[in-house]
Amino acid sequence: MRTPRASTALLALAVAASAAAPMAAEDKAAEALTAARKAIGGKKLDTLKTFSLDAALQRNMNNVQLNADVEILLELPDKYVRSDASSGMMNMTMATGFNGEKPIRPANAVSMGAGGGMMIRMGGAGPLPPGEKPSPEEQERIDKQLLRSSRADISRLMLGWFAMTHPAIAAEYTYAGEAESPDGKAHVIDARNADGFTARLFIDQETRLPLMVTYQGPQPRVITQGGPRPAGAPAAGAAVQHGAQGVTRRELTDEERQKLRADADRQIKEMQSQPAAMVEFALYFEDWREVDGVRFPHKIRRAVAGSTNEEWTVNKVKVNPKIDAKKFEG
Repeated sequence: MRTPRASTALLALAVAASAAAPMAAEDKAAEALTAARKAIGGKKLDTLKTFSLDAALQRNMNNVQLNADVEILLELPDKYVRSDASSGMMNMTMATGFNGEKPIRPANAVSMGAGGGMMIRMGGAGPLPPGEKPSPEEQERIDKQLLRSSRADISRLMLGWFAMTHPAIAAEYTYAGEAESPDGKAHVIDARNADGFTARLFIDQETRLPLMVTYQGPQPRVITQGGPRPAGAPAAGAAVQHGAQGVTRRELTDEERQKLRADADRQIKEMQSQPAAMVEFALYFEDWREVDGVRFPHKIRRAVAGSTNEEWTVNKVKVNPKIDAKKFEG
């Protein structure tokens, strides 16, 4: 299975359920994971304490392509931060992650939808309407969900990078069977914990490197003030004027801002009234190269319901770098 581009559906159909006893399935999973970790970095991977990654990301959202610079920092066993600096139609920097039991709150998070997934409001009026603030109980609920979500996100990436989840997840692994495609065979390992985390890891039997991680999750839903804009349109905090001097931009009036907020609030209420559809996510790990004694994928793709919506190009990876503690302050 030299190429990881076999479809998720094809691989899923080819998975043969393991007939072994639960303990044997756990032993077989441990054997496959140990072999994968040896292929990735062996003893060097066993000494991993800190890690940093810089990547260029392209994301398709509402038929618009967005670009971002992504920085991921890890300090095991309990620190993680991801910073996305978007450019183009949306100019913003958003950080997520956790420091121990404390989540790093994304500045633009409005609320967590009833069906899962984060809804984000963009625009010059700010992340929340004036006077709107979560109650202490609601903030506690949001923080718990942010913490759980961040731990799950980094664990699914780490499965594809290092054949392990984040220690905070405390996942258990079982052997689910073999996946087969025209390119070869893969071990299939299920990872889960008592808090509802689940993921399925596919490991190439020939190279022993991770190919893909799949999981079920709510379909992403994003709220933007004023709805989606065509390419080249002004940001949500500006409007276009046509005159003798050509096309210029002006700041929105208070009345226009209020209309945009009202439209976003309406969309949020409509989404909250309907649970988000559950779909399959797939992360593909490609173009493995050795860096600091560890092999690492320099191309990462994410597909939602069979359609690729993110592509990462990894520019820089550091193993055991010194990380400023302030980076993990949320």
